[in-house]
Amino acid sequence: MYSDSLRRRPHTSTSTAHAGTVPTVTARTTSRHFHGLNYLLVVLLLGANIPTALYSLYRHEFGFTPLVQTLIFAVYVAGLLPSLLFFGPLSDALGRRFVLLAAISFSLLGAVVLAFADSTIWLFFGRVAQGIAVGACSAAGSAALIEHEPARNLRRAGLAATLTTALGASLGPLFGGAVAQYLPHALVLPYVLFALALLPALIMVLLLPAPTGGQSRPTQLFQVPHVPAPIRQVFWLSSLGVALAWGAVGLFQSVVPTWIIGLLGVSNLVVAGGAAALVMICSVTAQLVANRLGTVLCRTLGIGAVGAGMIGLLVVDFVPSLALLCVVTVIVGVGHGLSFAGAMRAVGAAAAEHAPDAQGGTLAAFFTVGYVGLAVPSICAGIAITVQGMHVAIIELAIIGAVLCGVLAVLSVRTKSRDHAALPTTQ
Repeated sequence: MYSDSLRRRPHTSTSTAHAGTVPTVTARTTSRHFHGLNYLLVVLLLGANIPTALYSLYRHEFGFTPLVQTLIFAVYVAGLLPSLLFFGPLSDALGRRFVLLAAISFSLLGAVVLAFADSTIWLFFGRVAQGIAVGACSAAGSAALIEHEPARNLRRAGLAATLTTALGASLGPLFGGAVAQYLPHALVLPYVLFALALLPALIMVLLLPAPTGGQSRPTQLFQVPHVPAPIRQVFWLSSLGVALAWGAVGLFQSVVPTWIIGLLGVSNLVVAGGAAALVMICSVTAQLVANRLGTVLCRTLGIGAVGAGMIGLLVVDFVPSLALLCVVTVIVGVGHGLSFAGAMRAVGAAAAEHAPDAQGGTLAAFFTVGYVGLAVPSICAGIAITVQGMHVAIIELAIIGAVLCGVLAVLSVRTKSRDHAALPTTQ
């Protein structure tokens, strides 16, 4: 997303290396920074996903409706998107360390607010702070990984960013559910332990090298996403598919944990959070093997699998089964991973081919559409559940999601020839 700025930034960690042992020390230092940044991304994403397993406890504690529950989940995106668009250029101007420290600060603030929340409104404030933290870390963290990858291997750094994000998002619900289920102070202790886990990351960021002089400043600190006309067809076909895939994942992170408790009679918070964790684990696994598939095939199979997962949710609604729900979760997770990988590859290749000077803005727009897709279906689910009840809402959401996925899958196949003319089918 910030590839243009990264090309402008000098790699300072080896600029003072001389003969002898100095390069080895520098390489070791760079490696420590790289692994420390990976740890930071995992922990920050873990913290942002702790509330997923705790929504049923919050509802019991504060007595809010399903709509409020989904709004608490979705307001996270309201903090994330502006943060993503603001802190990316700011990290180019002031350095990664400053922005990463801001991310840690907002993450700690969110944890404190959520841990000591005594009313529903504080849950909203805490989630906004978490969103700002993840947006800032996403903006500067991926760039910092590339800058501190010992061999300057862009592929390895990109894979690390994907894996750490997915790992943190997977561990968060499991960690929050396990601590709340088996340890005292269920709504406080998860955040206390998370804050302690952030301390090593804070020390690591403080030890990052300061930015050097001469780095270019962006023309504006808040960049509005823009998609050049030549790639808009590829962009929208890919981005809308990712939005649907993220929408399905959003349901597993906001609604499904509570749905499991009511539908299957499962009260264990680890099981409730496990569905949200499993969907992300399957997603990242699918992304690891996605490079073996062609771009269009990967994108089409992904969105088709998400649609099949929506039909599977409909079946589970009528035939409650934990085993069946696990199968559906795997399908949705694999679909999300394939859809995201294929769409990212399609948009990135199209931008590089037809609009190389607008790659950053194009990818910013791509992630914006995806994150909006994460929030909107969850809000719609909350409205439907509040008005019509969980059973009817799941039926409606599953049918709408399956139909939209089917339409996009057909469009993806029909535009295959045009896509092949604009971008490579393999990577």
